[in-house]
Amino acid sequence: GAGGSAAALTPGAYKSGSSRAYRGRNNPEADRERREDGRLPPHAYATADGAYRAMRRGVEDARLGGGVSAAPADQSVLVSGESGAGKTVTTKIVLSYLAMLSRIAAGDRTGRDSFGRGSGGDVRVERQVLQSNPVLEAFGNARTLRNDNSSRFGKYIDVSFSESGRLVGARIDTYLLERVRLIHPGSGERNYHVFYQ
Repeated sequence: GAGGSAAALTPGAYKSGSSRAYRGRNNPEADRERREDGRLPPHAYATADGAYRAMRRGVEDARLGGGVSAAPADQSVLVSGESGAGKTVTTKIVLSYLAMLSRIAAGDRTGRDSFGRGSGGDVRVERQVLQSNPVLEAFGNARTLRNDNSSRFGKYIDVSFSESGRLVGARIDTYLLERVRLIHPGSGERNYHVFYQ
């Protein structure tokens, strides 16, 4: 079945410290964020946390049950909306949250590791995934009449995790790139950002 959903209406409303409140069940930090009905408000953190936990349950169920899983290990988070609705910011929040959970799965209980280089000097996968976004935006975002940083492409990000919950890789596919913008941007609009940097 389908999991939960959250609509990103105001990306600026995300508080930086609130991600801990959404980390799993029986979390004392969640008590400060709860509404009167006892539930946490909808948030991209909750959506990412639910997908991550369902993935982990699916892997564990398959391991214990000999391959038969009640919860599928593969999960999806769809981020969609109008121009300027906060899709790019929401995607960054989801990826950052998944990277934090990955660091916790690797043994860093706070999730606030150096986020840089591993013990052998290798650049961590989490950092590579998060740092790829500005490059994609330079080649796929442009100033339009509605938005100064409008995504003119879609992207599918396939994030891979180990059985222990550690982020081990990612693949980003782009689609629906406005090729006509390369030779003829609309009146009052600009070509892709990369041509102005």
